[in-house]
Amino acid sequence: MKPFKIAGNLYFVGTKPASSHMIDTGDGLILIDVGYEQTADTVISSVSELGFDVKDVKYILLTHGHGDHSDGAPKVRALSGAKILIGREDVKYLNGFSPDGYLSDGQRIKLGNTEIECIFTPGHTEGTFSFFFNVEEKGEIYRVGTFGGAGTNQLKKDYLDKRSLSYLLRGQFFRSIERLRSEHVDIFIGNHSWHNHTEEKYEKSLTSSVNPFIDPSEWVPFLDKLDKKLEEIIITESREKFVNYAHRGASEYLPENTLLSFYTGIFMGANGIETDIRKTKDGVLVLFHDNTLERVMGESGDVESLTLEELRSFNISKNGYTDKIVTLEDFLEKFAFRDITFAIELKGSDVERETADLLRKYNMKAKTVVTSFKLEYIRKFREYAPEFSTGHLIKEISAEEINALKELSVNEICPRASLLTKENVRMLHREGFRVRAWGVGDEETMRHVAQCGADGMTVNFPDKLAEFLKVRG
Repeated sequence: MKPFKIAGNLYFVGTKPASSHMIDTGDGLILIDVGYEQTADTVISSVSELGFDVKDVKYILLTHGHGDHSDGAPKVRALSGAKILIGREDVKYLNGFSPDGYLSDGQRIKLGNTEIECIFTPGHTEGTFSFFFNVEEKGEIYRVGTFGGAGTNQLKKDYLDKRSLSYLLRGQFFRSIERLRSEHVDIFIGNHSWHNHTEEKYEKSLTSSVNPFIDPSEWVPFLDKLDKKLEEIIITESREKFVNYAHRGASEYLPENTLLSFYTGIFMGANGIETDIRKTKDGVLVLFHDNTLERVMGESGDVESLTLEELRSFNISKNGYTDKIVTLEDFLEKFAFRDITFAIELKGSDVERETADLLRKYNMKAKTVVTSFKLEYIRKFREYAPEFSTGHLIKEISAEEINALKELSVNEICPRASLLTKENVRMLHREGFRVRAWGVGDEETMRHVAQCGADGMTVNFPDKLAEFLKVRG
């Protein structure tokens, strides 16, 4: 795009795919984003075309670390000696270079006649910043603002899962939008040209006596649009990517937590398996729910006091079918390759490290959530294996619980099914959590959970849930 003056001392020097804005402060130039490495020369020539010298650039402020905004920064710095500043959390995204400093929330960067307020607005990335400053145009002062990371496609499930990013980014995005609503903005500049229709406004400015970039009515509707777009993504994904977890396999019909039960659950249409982890006396991780053997095996004793060999001498029976206890490794050897989701519940103590090691061995990171009723188990697991998704099984929904899980970066919340309403599922989604229900004992409860908009549920009858989801569409 041809470089041009927007208003006052603010100029557009970017490209259609990646905007870059320049401020002439009188004591040097400031660039907000520099675009791709391959278009850095375009930005540099645009600065020159407007009659400025790129050597006068003093600061390069990066809204976030994605390459379409940051990769061109080193080339400009090499020519000017400018300081590159970015949110600390986004350094991991930078492509082969380091910044000269870090932005902080509420920081004000002053140079010449311009003072830029930096506001921390995470969501699009973990370290996104938005910038606000004043310009003077024809004797009037106008407030300029940009939302540093406005893209919502990066908050889709597939994108987050592929890059091992937390779903809590969604909650941060919603909260950043709410924070920015209170900012007055007369001139909205996007970090992509289509965000604020840069090209169309420029064309209009060539023939209009009124500056089309000055429009205080544009900012809040833009934020509203982003809010609605992300909420629609979440609603769509909760339906299209709903997880039907076979709870300990098809446990309504067959002996629970056995290979027979797991295989049957998949055959019945489940696209997820939920199971439980305990450790035997000789240190082997096995799939078993109860601590004692009585309900499941009809024997006395408990899992932790018996060896694997001793446990395998007992049967697990139901409805005339019989099978044996399964080790976690045996289970992973037979199921890890499948394109399904796994919920692994930590039931016993001191199993966190060995569970993580086996999940890593079978490359389970992208399709596993590790859960527990005990927050301490999750904390220990996350300390050792922070790359995995985790979830907390809860019996009540409270602000204290939500804050504790956000602090621990737990990204799935698993309430008892009877607690769910459409309103609290929406609230939990807007906080950034996935929502999976447990305690689904009948088909009426099953339908209720689905209608509330949850992302999945554990059921003993995956065939009935699969049929319901098929009919629902």
